[in-house]
Amino acid sequence: MIRVSFSVLFLMFFIGTSFPAQAAIDRCPRQQVKTELFAKRAKTRYQRGDIFDINSYLGNHSRENGTVLAFVQWGGPDVLSIQPFYKFGMFDAGDGKYCVMLDRVKVNFYAAPILVMPSNYSRQSCEYKLILKHEKRHLSALYNFHDKNTGKYQAYLGRIARDVPVSPLISTEAEAEEVRNMIMEYFASNFYEQVHKSIAEVSAIQQKIDSPQEYLGVGKKLERCDVVRNEENNKKTFHKSD
Repeated sequence: MIRVSFSVLFLMFFIGTSFPAQAAIDRCPRQQVKTELFAKRAKTRYQRGDIFDINSYLGNHSRENGTVLAFVQWGGPDVLSIQPFYKFGMFDAGDGKYCVMLDRVKVNFYAAPILVMPSNYSRQSCEYKLILKHEKRHLSALYNFHDKNTGKYQAYLGRIARDVPVSPLISTEAEAEEVRNMIMEYFASNFYEQVHKSIAEVSAIQQKIDSPQEYLGVGKKLERCDVVRNEENNKKTFHKSD
């Protein structure tokens, strides 16, 4: 089982140094924007909780396939984060006019999922190992999502940067702020269009992992764990009686 949530979009900018123009110009130039993607994939953090508490925490999660025994969590700035940061400069166009220039866009792509396992079973038990095997399929899908999209996001940043809207000539800070917001909105809307597509893809993969057939198979194996354990206990009791 997986809970998918999305980190909040953080928009940050810095005002760069103004660059004097040689003579007054009647339009702003198009500046080449540098893009960078910093990707980090941290190790999975393991937590344990009682099955009742796990289901209480999940709240409205569908119970069509039975009680939730464990889950992989991602979402939020400490778990999954895709955050763009913007650096702006000002170009002196002469005659008291300026141009807002987007110098650099950096995106941090961070993934560190949390795996919550049931404390009702010991780590050496048959049930725990079966549940862990299933949840590791979810983890694998998440890490594949990160690996697959690191290069895609970097390439997409470059394509978006080629068509950044050209700033109009401005003369006040209020106008500059309006242009900065317009440019950030352009970049974020285009970039997150690709991000949402990739999120939909990995969500579909996770749903396949949690198919009714998979739950049925795991459920039967869990029942078998109890049967095997009883058989082993009976054998021990028989040998003791001898």
